[in-house]
Amino acid sequence: MSNYDASRRNFLKATALAGIGIPMLAANDASAKTKSVTTAGGVKLIPNIGTTRPRPKGQKPVNELTTAPKDKIRVACVGCGGRGSSLMHDVMNVEFAEIVAVCDIIPVRAENLAKAAEKKYGQKPKVFAGSETIFEKLCELDNIDVVYVATSWEWHVPVAVKAMKCGKHAFVEVAASVTVDEAWKLVDTSEQTQRHCLILENCCYGENELFVLNMAREGVFGELTHGECSYIHDLRSLLFSLEGEGAWRRNFHRLYNGNLYPTHGLGPVAQYMGVGRGDQFKFLVSVSSPEKGLTKWRKDHNPNGGKQNGEIYVCGDMNTSIIKTELGRTIMLQHDVISPRPYSRINALSGTGATFFDYPARMAVNSPKDYGLASTGSHEWLSDEDMKIMREKFTHPMWRKLQDRAAGAGHGGMDFVENYRHLYCLKNGLPLDITVYDAAAWSCLIEISSYSVETGSMPVEIPDFTRGLWKTMKPLPVVTV
Repeated sequence: MSNYDASRRNFLKATALAGIGIPMLAANDASAKTKSVTTAGGVKLIPNIGTTRPRPKGQKPVNELTTAPKDKIRVACVGCGGRGSSLMHDVMNVEFAEIVAVCDIIPVRAENLAKAAEKKYGQKPKVFAGSETIFEKLCELDNIDVVYVATSWEWHVPVAVKAMKCGKHAFVEVAASVTVDEAWKLVDTSEQTQRHCLILENCCYGENELFVLNMAREGVFGELTHGECSYIHDLRSLLFSLEGEGAWRRNFHRLYNGNLYPTHGLGPVAQYMGVGRGDQFKFLVSVSSPEKGLTKWRKDHNPNGGKQNGEIYVCGDMNTSIIKTELGRTIMLQHDVISPRPYSRINALSGTGATFFDYPARMAVNSPKDYGLASTGSHEWLSDEDMKIMREKFTHPMWRKLQDRAAGAGHGGMDFVENYRHLYCLKNGLPLDITVYDAAAWSCLIEISSYSVETGSMPVEIPDFTRGLWKTMKPLPVVTV
């Protein structure tokens, strides 16, 4: 689902910032308190979006939600474009899962995925296509356990909410939501329905990310103090495509001046630190560079015959945010999809015992001899041979078990590992690694970072979507599958 022009315009109007509508958001959200913030442009009234909202009566937490085990997990997919099709091909390689329904506004996409599934299972999934709200009919089927949501961003929450209200679990692509209000809607609906709402953050299941997670749990890093993460990816050409993500993603560069895609880098670092599970985001400060690159690329290449020449982009080429946690740790989070620069998520973690940086993967440790390494100390990165020894000791057992099956899957195999793990948990009725509280906390930083930039880089509180549960929840264990 990509080309919802009329609905997208309405959505973007309703969520526009600043110059762009901050007072309107305050007026329309009865639950949002307001405060005056003095900026370079004077005093502006903004919603205090960082306020943690009380849990409505009758709702129950879902941090340790378990469900009845099932022999087969019946899967539906809403959004059958590139990402949705890729996810479903991973699902087809999970022996205890079956695709039973597919949906897309563009019929040929849904039909192509249905044919691929029919070839796999011998039975064609039910197809829904042709209108913006046809996903509602899919969600009402009684033979679905989980709905994958791989639409454009503005439809993530409507589809996920409908799925949960119909008794299905929702697996939502990144970012799970755009605004803080949307994030709360996911949390409240999950708690009301007692259905899982998971963000499909595949980067949490990459080989290096699982390697670092295992080392963090084994105490290699000592006391954790700081992390760094990013989404650095040159998408200038993609953003002007008239199909797929280009049909809608560029519009967010016209509306939000902040971090438009926080979860790929942040999700793994949050898990290393036990954010939501023993620690919690407290506040964020954000700055953006000028917007130059997207406008220049358009001028130099004149894409689509100049169709987008009148557009004005507000999102700075580079956004840098600093997050402070309740335990005093810091996280640097960056977003840049405009600059001519190789891909990076940084993926860094520091503590009293070691430091790891990715792209390329390298680390330094306080006491190399403790691990049987030849390195002489922490003033140098470990040699290739020493890194090999560390991987032999600390490669995550889930990666070891699934890496052969994951070979050839999307994003270096992480996509298959992610899908297998989530579906395995559903099959066995286990709590999921990633909860709706994670989905909300990681995704809401799109709006939180934009508010900070808009108000002269003032600190903005980050809501506690767990409503205090983080104080007693234990960090993720290291599991086999």
